[in-house]
This record gives sequence, C-alpha cells and structure tokens, in this order.
Amino acid sequence: MKKFAALRLPACVLAATVAMNGCANMDQKTQSAGVGAAVGCAAGAVLAKLTKNDATTACVAGAVVGGLIGYQRARSSEIDDAKAASEAAVTVSGASAAPVQTEPVQVTDKQTGKTETVRAFKSVSVDIPISQLDTADGKEAMRKLNDYARKVARERGEPVQMTIATAPGKAAKAAQAAHQLQVSEKVGDGVVNRSIVTDTRIPSNVQRVSIEANNPAKISV
Repeated sequence: MKKFAALRLPACVLAATVAMNGCANMDQKTQSAGVGAAVGCAAGAVLAKLTKNDATTACVAGAVVGGLIGYQRARSSEIDDAKAASEAAVTVSGASAAPVQTEPVQVTDKQTGKTETVRAFKSVSVDIPISQLDTADGKEAMRKLNDYARKVARERGEPVQMTIATAPGKAAKAAQAAHQLQVSEKVGDGVVNRSIVTDTRIPSNVQRVSIEANNPAKISV
C-alpha cells in the first residue's frame, strides 16, 4: 500500500509539468495562474508524502489553491512595480505622484467554483516638472514609466493606456510638436496606447503621466 501511494507522487509531479507545458498556448496572465496551480499541486503532493496522506488528493487541493495564488501574485507584482516606478519618478526634483490605484476582481476557480477577491492594478499618475524632462533624472523616470506600461501590456496581453498631459500653452505646443498626438506600440500580445493631450486641470509647469489598465469585474482561472 505504501509503495502504491509513493508511486502517486511522481504522477502528480508529471501532471504539474504537463500543466506548465500546456501554458505555452495561453496568454501570460492566465499562464501565471497555471504555473501557480502546478506549484501548488507539487507542494501539496510533497506535503502528503511527508504526512502519509493521499498524494493525489493533496495534489488536487494544492492545485486549486495554487491557481488562485498564481493569479494573485501576478496582480500583486503589478502593484509593486507601479509603486516602484512612481517612487523612481518622485526622485526627480519637484515631482509628485498620486497613490497607486487598484480595484477588486472576483476570481473564481473553474473546478470548484470557489471565489476570491483579488486587488488588481488600475492606474498610476505622476507629475514631472517640464523643466526636468530633459535632465538625466527626468529621462530615467520617463523610461521606467514607459517600461512599466510595456510590462503590464505584455504580461496581460491587453491594451494599456498611457496619457501624457500638459496645460494649454507653449509647453503643450512644444510637447505635441516633439511627439505624435497618439501612437500605439505593440508589445507581445498587448499594446500600449499613448496619447498627448492638453488639460486645463494640469499645473502649467508640469507634465502629468498616467498609466491605466482595464480589469474585468469577474474572471475564472
């Protein structure tokens, strides 16, 4: 009996490997949840062997938890990266940033129907003084914000909106002359849509950079 139970462990690990290999055909957002499920399965099976419980049952339980954890970790990583990008931007002299905005997503496990609420990145907004845009710090801040927008678009495989806004006036005309008013950058299966706009609510001496993603109210993993 013990020998039979021991044989179940490699089978579960094999199932986890197959699950991860199958992720190659998924978008990266779904893949992160799939990898979490595979890790959860393997961890559950190892725990079962150590505690002399049924490895197959533990594998299934581990996969259920892992799938939700995988999705949650992907969203948590986005939020941490958004905070890092905004913190880098505020090192620019005179720059400021609004708190990173998140919103709840109801995540349901397809097999069990269990639902968890996961906080997902919604938006981040940074004000950079126009006088600092051509400095080394200003350019580095913009690079990190652009890289963050690309990362979210690539990993989600979805459109991400990046808006660069200035107050109407000479600074706005200069910014619009130097950039296209709207441009889309393909990133993997996603896209970053950049817009150059004027907004009377923006202080005349700053450029406001906002990055925003769309989240479903509900999703199954």
